[in-house]
Amino acid sequence: MNLKDLYKKFRTIFEPGPRSYDPRDLGLTAPDLKKKLQLSQLAQMKHHSSASILTRFIFCVLFACLTWDSIGGGVMALWVGFVLMHSLAGIKSTDDFFECPDVEKQFKFWKNRSLQMVFVSGLSFGFAGFYFMIPDNTEVQMLVIALIIGVSFGSMSLYACWLPAFWAFLPTVLLPTMVKLAMIYNISFGVAAFWVGIILLILWYFSTRLNEIYSLSLFRNFEKEYLVEELVQQRQAAELAKEAAEMAIVSKTKFFAAANHDLRQPLQAMGIFISVLEAQVPPDSKPLVDNLSQACNQVATLVDQILILSKLDSRSIKINPTTFSLDEVFEEMKIEFSSVAETKGIQFVLDPISATICTDAQLLERVIRNLLSNAFRYTSSGKVVLRARCGLKDTLVIIVADTGNGIDKSEKQDLFKEYYRGKSGYQAKEGYGLGLSIVKKICDLLDFSISFRSKKGSGTVFRVVVPLSRDLHQVKLLNKPEHSKSFFSLKGKRILIIEDDPLIRRSVQALLEAWGAKVKVAEHYDAQLAAEIVVSNPLDLILTDFNLGPGHLTGLQATLRIRSAVGKRIPAIVMSATPREEVMRHYEEETEGLNFSEYGTDLTDLPTILQKPVSPNEINKAISRLLNTKHT
Repeated sequence: MNLKDLYKKFRTIFEPGPRSYDPRDLGLTAPDLKKKLQLSQLAQMKHHSSASILTRFIFCVLFACLTWDSIGGGVMALWVGFVLMHSLAGIKSTDDFFECPDVEKQFKFWKNRSLQMVFVSGLSFGFAGFYFMIPDNTEVQMLVIALIIGVSFGSMSLYACWLPAFWAFLPTVLLPTMVKLAMIYNISFGVAAFWVGIILLILWYFSTRLNEIYSLSLFRNFEKEYLVEELVQQRQAAELAKEAAEMAIVSKTKFFAAANHDLRQPLQAMGIFISVLEAQVPPDSKPLVDNLSQACNQVATLVDQILILSKLDSRSIKINPTTFSLDEVFEEMKIEFSSVAETKGIQFVLDPISATICTDAQLLERVIRNLLSNAFRYTSSGKVVLRARCGLKDTLVIIVADTGNGIDKSEKQDLFKEYYRGKSGYQAKEGYGLGLSIVKKICDLLDFSISFRSKKGSGTVFRVVVPLSRDLHQVKLLNKPEHSKSFFSLKGKRILIIEDDPLIRRSVQALLEAWGAKVKVAEHYDAQLAAEIVVSNPLDLILTDFNLGPGHLTGLQATLRIRSAVGKRIPAIVMSATPREEVMRHYEEETEGLNFSEYGTDLTDLPTILQKPVSPNEINKAISRLLNTKHT
């Protein structure tokens, strides 16, 4: 070991650095960490220095009172006055330190100033130990030694937190006393000088250990502050990321909402024109029309799934609970999927029960429709079953089972994820991996529970548990209803179409006329249209778009005015690309406070709302339900 290493080791005794602390834990360099530690140690020493200074001054006053006559009043008065002035200066220095606006930048100044103050304080007590040690007065000697030892031990807790101050104070207090004791040629005084040296070593040892404890405590505090700051930053980053994600979802929702009308309108017209075309094309062109119809349906399905998924993700979809009979939903599913089963040569089995439930009918239909679509898509032979059963604790269980490919065990955990199609989906080259994710999100929204079991090659069974209201708990078994594959005839029915989009207006007119209806069309509602309706034969049905363009009445407003003009509750269907909840909000605003008591009937009856794009089958079913219901 060379002299340079010895010097460094000797220096660490008087001013040890953070030997066992890794500055990288706090994102600091070693010099920065050392400066940070020393600044905190200096601040801690300053924090307790005022009380210690006052205590030492009190000891000095007591010592002066006890030894005044023996030592001499003049020197003692000067010494006490000096200690008083220095104590006041020390208290003032402490106040200046804590009032300093930027201590960290002036650390070197405060470090040197503090060491000077501590050094002068030590010299004042060292002077007392040297000058007041009278050889022939044992009582004064004992008081001087008691003062020096007491001040030394009392200052250990104050200066141990910052070792430079400790080494500036303790030697200047003890060494003059040791020298004075050694100058007195007496064995007892020599022994006393020896023990003062031992005390110095003891104080040095315990002070260094205490300093290590202080330093470790400060380092742990730095770690805690650093971790808290890091945690706050991570939390802020997470909140910013959450806000960004929410804004992205909102932006996506707004985009789809803005594109909603423009996407649904042409799809609506395409679907209706294709339906009309199917009845008119020669047999050799029918495959081409079928392919066109299939492509149109796939686009409409994808648009619909993306829009509903966007609403579910942004939580902007609103639940519209109504009371309805489940067997009606089953009948809807049978009408919709019977042709699919016939085309694929699959048996479609329905096993319904009559249950009155209260939930969002459209969302429940979507759950069942998506499950059935998956079942038919991945079943090439056998059967698909839609069944309802009473569950436990006022619940209803809806079961969709198939004899299809089944689901591999490795795929079950990903089944409800968005855009996940699985091996069967890629092999079938159908679907978009959105149907089951929508089912899961809707079930969570409506507080349904959904589960499934599947065996590879043997099929899959999905179970949806729907809570039943105790007040509406009416369940009974049904006979399987017979299904008619033909469209409801509109022969002789007078129907008014109000639609601002000429393409859709022509397509719906052609569709209704193909079913035998007498159709009157209008782009908007106005006084001339109202007069023509009153003069001509009364209408059997109003079929209108909701948004009829800027500056014109909505379809709801037009319906209410037509009913008011003829004094009759005419059945009405509102087809709209506008979200259903918004249409309902407009309906509540339009009908609030209206009173048609003079007509003897409620003309504010809610029209049937169909969400575009609407298939011809759905339009026909809606008209069938309305015209089979008596209206006064």
